[in-house]
Amino acid sequence: MSDWPVYSRKQWIKAVNLSALLGYLAVVGVPSVLNANPGGIIGGAILGVPFAFLCCWVVGAPILKRVMQKEISWISAACWGAAIAAVLATLSIAIGRYSGWRQSNNPNFNSRVGGDGYVRSIDGILTPYGWQVLAQNTLLFIAAGAVIAVIVKWLVGKPAAFKTE
Repeated sequence: MSDWPVYSRKQWIKAVNLSALLGYLAVVGVPSVLNANPGGIIGGAILGVPFAFLCCWVVGAPILKRVMQKEISWISAACWGAAIAAVLATLSIAIGRYSGWRQSNNPNFNSRVGGDGYVRSIDGILTPYGWQVLAQNTLLFIAAGAVIAVIVKWLVGKPAAFKTE
C-alpha cells in the first residue's frame, strides 16, 4: 500500500472560488486600470463576478476535482491553468463566430466594427485584422490562466490529506 497527498474538498472549493475572482480581476480589472478607468472594476462586477463564478464552476471545477486528486507541481499548475483557460477561450470563440455567421446570413443586418483605425469585422465576419486581435487576446487570456493557476496553487497550499491505495 502506498499513500499519496490529496487536496481536501475545502481546498478544492477555495481553488475554484479564487480562480473565479482572480480571473475576473485579470479580465476586467487589469484593462480597467490600464485604461485609467478603475471604476470599471466595480461597475463590471455586477455581471462579471457571477459570470466568472459560473464559468469556473461549470468548466474549471470538474477539471480541478480530477487534477487535485494528487499533489500538483508548479509547472503542472501552470499547464492546467492554461488548459482550462484554453477550453473557456475555445467556447467563447465558437459562440462568437456562430453569432457572427448568423449575422452574416441576415440580409437586414449591416455592420462594421473597428478600432485602432482598422476594421475588425464586417457584417459579423472577422477580417484578417480581426483574427489577429482575436488570436492576441486569446493568447493573453491563456497566459493569464497559467499565472492565475500558479497564484491559486500558492494560496491553496500543500495537500491536506493522504489517500491510501
